[in-house]
Amino acid sequence: MDWYAHTPKIPGAPWEPLREHLLRVAARAEGFASVLFPESRWAGAWARALGLLHDAGKYADAFQSLLKDGKGRVDHSTVGAVFALERYGDRSAAGWLLAYAVAGHHAGLPDGGGSGDGSLTVRLRKARIPDSVRADFLREVGPLLPAELPLPPFADPFAVALFARMIFSCLTDADALATEGYSDPETAALRGGQPDLPTLAAALRMHLAGKAAGADHSDVNRIRVEVLERCRDAAALPPGLFSLAVPTGGGKTLSSLSFALEHALRHGLRRVIYVIPYLSIIEQTAEVFRHAAFAGLPGAVLEHHSAYGPPGGFKDGDEEGVGPDRHKLASENWDSPVTVTTAVQFFESFFAARPSRCRKLRNVAGSVIVLDEAQLLPLPHLRPCLVLLEALARDYGCTVLLSTATQPALGRDQPLPFGLEGIRPIMPGDGAPALHRAMERVRVEHAGRLDDEALAGLLADDGNPQALCVLDTRGHAADLHRMLTERKVDGVRHLSAAMCAEHRSAVLAAIRADLDAKRPCRVVSTQLVEAGVDLDFPLVLRAMAGLDSIAQSAGRCNREGRLDGVGRVVVFDTERRNGLSDLNRRRDITKELMAARPWEEALRPDALSTYFHRLYGASLKKRTFDGGDPYDVARAWERLATTGRPDAFPFRAVAADFHLIDNEQVAVITPYTDEAKRWAVALRASERPGPLARKLQRFTVTIPRGQLARLMAAGIVEAIGEHGQFLLLTDCDGHYDAALGLTARDPRERTELENVV
Repeated sequence: MDWYAHTPKIPGAPWEPLREHLLRVAARAEGFASVLFPESRWAGAWARALGLLHDAGKYADAFQSLLKDGKGRVDHSTVGAVFALERYGDRSAAGWLLAYAVAGHHAGLPDGGGSGDGSLTVRLRKARIPDSVRADFLREVGPLLPAELPLPPFADPFAVALFARMIFSCLTDADALATEGYSDPETAALRGGQPDLPTLAAALRMHLAGKAAGADHSDVNRIRVEVLERCRDAAALPPGLFSLAVPTGGGKTLSSLSFALEHALRHGLRRVIYVIPYLSIIEQTAEVFRHAAFAGLPGAVLEHHSAYGPPGGFKDGDEEGVGPDRHKLASENWDSPVTVTTAVQFFESFFAARPSRCRKLRNVAGSVIVLDEAQLLPLPHLRPCLVLLEALARDYGCTVLLSTATQPALGRDQPLPFGLEGIRPIMPGDGAPALHRAMERVRVEHAGRLDDEALAGLLADDGNPQALCVLDTRGHAADLHRMLTERKVDGVRHLSAAMCAEHRSAVLAAIRADLDAKRPCRVVSTQLVEAGVDLDFPLVLRAMAGLDSIAQSAGRCNREGRLDGVGRVVVFDTERRNGLSDLNRRRDITKELMAARPWEEALRPDALSTYFHRLYGASLKKRTFDGGDPYDVARAWERLATTGRPDAFPFRAVAADFHLIDNEQVAVITPYTDEAKRWAVALRASERPGPLARKLQRFTVTIPRGQLARLMAAGIVEAIGEHGQFLLLTDCDGHYDAALGLTARDPRERTELENVV
């Protein structure tokens, strides 16, 4: 009998023989896994075994009948899991780690234990495998399976679970690519073709040389040159953990990219992954990389986040040789020399269970990971994030660079009960005070309590034609903007996450144009403007917040050092309340710290160091109230690191609970331009909505999931698509303000919707 894996899309084309598919997947997976451990190729045998086992259930007559008539459903994944345990031991880690991956290569990694039908133990117990399936598989494929699969002495069960996800990634990506190569060769041909790392490094060197030649000889530019030189020198050091602590405006973005590329070339690493906390920053950073550092090199940068649109927008044809299909394909497995992504996408993928989230993990091995604004790692998930970074550096040949203007205390000699060991600072620690003094361009002052009337008065003052006011919530920013607009103050603009990415980009461009032309420009913003957004104001007003946030806001003041004197950063107390516990805790620590020292010292390195020590210490004290780990509230690290048996890993349970942002958000399409409205109309009627939905990604606004039901009940948002998977703002003209973004007319709705960052 002949056995097949897939039927063709084109009528009359040959069916894919099952044995050939297993061999193709095994070969691909083995190649992917061979780079997981740079010093040894032993992991390749694991992945080869997975490739040979994963579709063993397709030897069943029932599955072959399914291919012929398309009727019914056959569980072909559990069969390979059973064979994995029979071949490599039902009490060994090898057998179980293979079984998790094979059983989950379509539905996702299962939990080992539990009584639900989806748990691996229940699936194995219910499995009924005909003797003919076992005989046919063992005859055709059995002799090709590796005889033994040694497991090296990983540090703890967390490291074993990470290895399970890595080989799962090798299998799922190999299976997807092999299947695509058979069923859709035209799509498969679109993959690859990006410039290599030597080409990108040479382009960046040329760009930086051009910038240096055209720069003036200010103190700020002198510091930027020093930072760049130290990054290039550090690139020669062995891979591992590094930190780059430079005051805002010191050129961290391109200097850290230079370190990453030069380090990768020196040590044979494969790619650069730039991890950024906010969407507002990622858009700017990718733009700098794509159109400045790597100008004329299409495909050099992959942006992977929820609001992504391809370079130049979606249009007919192929933009710069890289159409949206190529970007989509590269985002599936991060097969790109430089990937710019969000912290949510990066960290949640490593605790995910779905194949679509895990395919890319194998491409993280052997990479330089730049963690931009490292101080923004959320404290409730700090332990699993740091343990993951340490494991990637220790076991998977990665180099991790923590880049920040306010270096948090993340080493093991700090107040944390855990941390990263052996972090090497690129900028000498004893040089931090001198570097701060050289970059000192602002004076911080405290204005006491200011209500909105007083704030509006400061911003409307003719003596402050260009000023930035940073507030904590969308609602507060919207209310102050309305007040200024009603007073007909010149140059008023607004920025918040209530605006879609396309809207924010347009407003940021207008703000920069106003600043360059020295026109009146009064901007009211939430904290999304703080980290990495390249703006330069003579006056910045900041609602009382954590000292790290104040330092980031100060980075938008006199950024280029062009003022005759220093810029003003005015910190003020506000009567507005919010339910954001982490922001409030950081604010209270700042008030306590600065009560004992003058505000002009707020940005000094010793003040920031004390702030982070107290912040982490405050979180430690929280343990005594609820008994849980304040740095692992989802228990992601705890449940994986304390797993005593290989058959008990809770992969799916951890994936369900681990969310870097506590308030789960949903994306609402807000088509505020005429073109986007046409796309939205087409989306309603389309049988293949995926491409249209990608066009609308930059026209989405996230809201708390708890708010969605009320907005839908009010008819403000509706679910569209065959499965209701897309959320659409029903009346953009009525509920999307040209200045403020997404609003809700019902006052009860607005209170909840706008009390978020």
